[in-house]
Amino acid sequence: MSDPTKLRHIVIMQFKDGTSDAELATITRRFLELQGLIPGIEDFEFGSNNSPEGLSIGLTHCFTLTFGSFAARDAYLPHPDHKAFAEWVGTWVEQVVVVDYWAHSDIE
Repeated sequence: MSDPTKLRHIVIMQFKDGTSDAELATITRRFLELQGLIPGIEDFEFGSNNSPEGLSIGLTHCFTLTFGSFAARDAYLPHPDHKAFAEWVGTWVEQVVVVDYWAHSDIE
């Protein structure tokens, strides 16, 4: 197996009924801005669920942050800008799931 070099931090959210498209755009923009505020975030991706399988249990939006080490991720979690974002976005969040994993690209 290849040595993993990228730590993925996956945040999947369901927003409360009535959250507008404009509010979702603002939430996404503010989440994306964390990359410029917090050292160690190597990449940021996002998107809305479009799976036809019907297994999303209401989760609608996925955000993926990439880190190069546990230390970078561990510095992000308590960072004041991350804490402020998490508190602010809570107004709109119905539920959230977070999963972290080391990305592998092959199996030996």
